[in-house]
Amino acid sequence: MTMNTALDLPVALGSSQENGCNVTLPRFVPRALLVILRVYLGVILFITVLGKLTRDNPFATEMLRFLHGVTTRRASAPYLQFVQQIVIPHATLFSYLVMTGEAVAALSLLTGTMTRVGAAVAMFLFLNYMLAEGRMFWSPDSEDAAVFFIALVVFLGRAGRVCGIDGYLANVGPNSPPW
Repeated sequence: MTMNTALDLPVALGSSQENGCNVTLPRFVPRALLVILRVYLGVILFITVLGKLTRDNPFATEMLRFLHGVTTRRASAPYLQFVQQIVIPHATLFSYLVMTGEAVAALSLLTGTMTRVGAAVAMFLFLNYMLAEGRMFWSPDSEDAAVFFIALVVFLGRAGRVCGIDGYLANVGPNSPPW
């Protein structure tokens, strides 16, 4: 592997210079492209929490109706037990926790502030949604698994460093783990 002097990037395997084709394939996705995923995820969460806050009836009643349906789905036994013994008796508390988690993750992802924390909260929420619906990661109709992996990519890619407040904070304190 050689270094490309113009960009100081490693020349990827598979580039060909002997046949006159000077093509360099990037080995990593530019972080600027991750901004699209970060904003997309933030918009999804923002629209979701906005819909929950502007309803006529409280979200807790809708959540209870949904959770009672969890018992009829293919949810795993440990998750089903957790829902029946902990979440349903404390539905109001959990409804506020869900709305707070969605709001915090949405604001974090949209502004690029503590993006890794926001992405981790989003992963936790989408994992719970997926388990409540009785879906697994390999289910072809699981959109929750897709957004879970989008949140994972945003988390691992540190997408807040471009067009976000995390970029500024990374310059101030570069060794801090949240950004």
